[in-house]
Amino acid sequence: MKAALALLAALALLAAVLLVFSPPAAAQPVAASEIRQALVEIADGIDRVVLDAKGAARGDYDWQAGEWRDYEIAWHSGQAIEGLLAAYHVTGEKRFLDRARQAGDFWIGLEIKSGPFRGMIAAAHGDRLGRLINFTTVSNGTAGLFHLARVTGEPGYADVAARAITWLYRNTKVPGHELYYNILDPDTGRIWTDKSPHHAVAKAGVEQVARPNIEGSPFLDACLHLDLDALCKAHDRLAVATMERQDANGLWMAFEPNNPVDGTVHPRFNTWNAEAMLRQWVRSKERRFLDAALKTARANLRMMRADGSFDYVQNVNGTRGSSAPTGSASAFAGILWLGLRDEGFTEFDPQIHAVARWLTANRFPADHPDPNLRGLVIERRIKGGKILQRDLGNPFAARFLALYAGAFPP
Repeated sequence: MKAALALLAALALLAAVLLVFSPPAAAQPVAASEIRQALVEIADGIDRVVLDAKGAARGDYDWQAGEWRDYEIAWHSGQAIEGLLAAYHVTGEKRFLDRARQAGDFWIGLEIKSGPFRGMIAAAHGDRLGRLINFTTVSNGTAGLFHLARVTGEPGYADVAARAITWLYRNTKVPGHELYYNILDPDTGRIWTDKSPHHAVAKAGVEQVARPNIEGSPFLDACLHLDLDALCKAHDRLAVATMERQDANGLWMAFEPNNPVDGTVHPRFNTWNAEAMLRQWVRSKERRFLDAALKTARANLRMMRADGSFDYVQNVNGTRGSSAPTGSASAFAGILWLGLRDEGFTEFDPQIHAVARWLTANRFPADHPDPNLRGLVIERRIKGGKILQRDLGNPFAARFLALYAGAFPP
């Protein structure tokens, strides 16, 4: 009954709000003026809605309850910084830099100063995981801090991020594997090596408690900031091991949040790994890394609709949902395609334009009756009978649109 009610609620919402359009998938660039306007409006959404008064990301918005709920706040705040900086680089509007700096101040204020996790970030996962820390809540949330340090000339942002990454490098490696444990418990000071909150088994296997965790290339960023060669070597080894674990279909189904049992595919996880593969290609010029990125880029092409929409519900058998459009997944796929375009691959251009059209069209208006939705890119999940609007669409969309503006100038 609950499932039926949830479905009815979702269908009613889709019918009543009429905000998810299906713009034409014509393979034509979106006008530069339209891209710039959308970028400013999306960055305004980050400023006014995504971040709270302290500069912390607000998480997931429960539409029915009218409440924001904490969810990986450190990670989401790091993404917001990247989105604001992208808008700042294109527009030169200092207000976006100032807001990014405030979010950076919040982020570095999470540094743990004592105890076994000293040097780490108190990056609580939130939701059902409570205070538990996920490796990637810290690691792929740090890119914005390194970027912010470069833009402002204030190394403190990068210093804190690099300390956290160095702690993860020194403490979470799985012996005998190029994998890193996922979950840390700040209340006990322990790293979970034989259990996982995502797998209901008595004793979890190594692939259930650990992943490559190369998302965001954190070891490389920290190495370049600290000039610590051990971190660069760790990144290089991890890049090789991650590339070798890629499935023929371009995905990494062995690791959560993919699910090898039922074939569920997470809409962003594989793109994170592919982004690291592309970055390693640029670093090493070894063709195998470029090929790995291309495999994922083509997998995203299969999963995305022609209009540029990317539903959260995906499966390796080719089925996909239709009620959870995920702007961040569309934008992130586009970011990967734009990176490959820089390497000479123009095969993705029609879908890049489709993503640009979808992101500019599928946003809540700035005068929406609910102030919690104003200016947000559609990022919907239906979870446990609740309809959620996530805050992630805007940061990824801002990054994509800034890159798009540079790739397709007027």
